[in-house]
Amino acid sequence: MLRESGTVHELDWCEKTMSVLREKQYEACERRLSAFPAVGLFSPLATDYEAQQLLECSFYANEPDNGGLATIDGLRAKVLSQLPVEALYLSNGESVLLERLLVAQGRIASTNWDEIDAAEALARRLWCSFSAEGEEWVLELPEALQEPLLLAFNDPMYTQAKARLFRYDATIHGLLYIAGFLHSAQPLLFFMKDVMQRQDALAQNLAYRYMKATFDYMTDLDRAIILVHPGLADPNRLIVMMGLGDEITLTLNEDTLAGGMNGLLPEEEPLHEAMRMALEGYMRPEWDAEEAAEDLRILAKQGVSLAEMSEVMASVILVKPTQAMRAALVGLYQQTPHWIGMTANLQH
Repeated sequence: MLRESGTVHELDWCEKTMSVLREKQYEACERRLSAFPAVGLFSPLATDYEAQQLLECSFYANEPDNGGLATIDGLRAKVLSQLPVEALYLSNGESVLLERLLVAQGRIASTNWDEIDAAEALARRLWCSFSAEGEEWVLELPEALQEPLLLAFNDPMYTQAKARLFRYDATIHGLLYIAGFLHSAQPLLFFMKDVMQRQDALAQNLAYRYMKATFDYMTDLDRAIILVHPGLADPNRLIVMMGLGDEITLTLNEDTLAGGMNGLLPEEEPLHEAMRMALEGYMRPEWDAEEAAEDLRILAKQGVSLAEMSEVMASVILVKPTQAMRAALVGLYQQTPHWIGMTANLQH
């Protein structure tokens, strides 16, 4: 999901926890979806005017060889021609939504906004149309794509591709947890070589689409993107500190990589558990101890000062911080491994 640039550095850390950032991401995602044409690509009402609008909102807009004016027939043909391959390399969220759509004859309504990033990815592939009213959103899959998708999902290659995608997804999520961000160059090559097992222009396009649908990302000056951990509050600052074009070198053992994949390094487990247990039973109604402990741990990974972490903790509890809470917070602050380039007591 696209991480929109803004004035995050001007906010206090209570507004920059991973939980709050995620909510802001969903709101931005809904705004982008609201800009899509109301008429879908395969609607009988669609004209060449809508085709051009759809192209500009889609993944195709940033891909080579898609210049010039779009036509309905041309854009439909392009979507249908690459669908059998593209359907093999979808994010897990997209696959889940498509399976529900196929069972429901092409239309689902939901109040679960946690799925809106997958809905946006399907809209940007020009496979689905999205609409929202109040607390509910609706996703529709045109009949013209339902049979091709069923054929693709029943292809033996689909199961094999899913297994490779699972390994790729776990590895990249693990590296993001350890490093904070990754330039897309190496994940792109990894995807084409080990997941798609081909390195042509279509493979490159679909690799970028998968990364955009699966991970938080920022756009680079050229076509490249920067993958970022969802809790990294100010990616620009970290990227500038590290040098955008520099390659990150990590020395990892199996336990560290496994911990990254699970979102909790071995040395972080007792720190996280102590923080969670200290908070348990004292949370404001809209928070839970597990979520708050995770937010505080992610702040520690960014080198946020102890005073600022204390303010964040105080904002989610109903009581004055206890001695156990303060001790657990100090443990998080002092012993949590930082993301690369992050130092303690950052000045903002």
